[in-house]
Amino acid sequence: MLENISFVGGIHGVGKSTICKSICEKFNINYLSASEVLKWSKLNTDIKNKKVADISLTQDLLINGLTEQVHKGEHYILDGHYCLFNKDGNVERIPFDTFQKINPASLHVITGNIDEIKKHLEERDQRPYNYKLLKEMQDAEVDYANEISQKIQKPLIISTGDNFIKLSETVFR
Repeated sequence: MLENISFVGGIHGVGKSTICKSICEKFNINYLSASEVLKWSKLNTDIKNKKVADISLTQDLLINGLTEQVHKGEHYILDGHYCLFNKDGNVERIPFDTFQKINPASLHVITGNIDEIKKHLEERDQRPYNYKLLKEMQDAEVDYANEISQKIQKPLIISTGDNFIKLSETVFR
């Protein structure tokens, strides 16, 4: 459906937004945040709360928003997730059909040191985070991205935040 999107996922706090915005600026690519496209701030009054009550609904809103905002002939980086914390705080995969509908040109996962991510999130959100749950989320993101890549036959690049910008110079030119 959308084909002109490179999807960049990774756990909350890994630095996706900062990295994606930097790449977009450098290569004159349009930046989209999944949270902004689906209007997360209207669904959740506490932006520090990472739990999603209805993951299917949010993904429907994402697809509708992308359909309105994405134009042929332009390239986009979509900053999002492969998995989310559900209403119970457990890691849950985003429905596969979301990725089929986006039909990204490429898939990316940014990973990082869980201790550093935990510290960053706690400083930013002023609340504690569970190391084990963050590790589970990062592992699930990587595993699911691999599965999606194989199913939709699109390339997947997994890298750390430190080397992602260097890697992007070959991917986004």
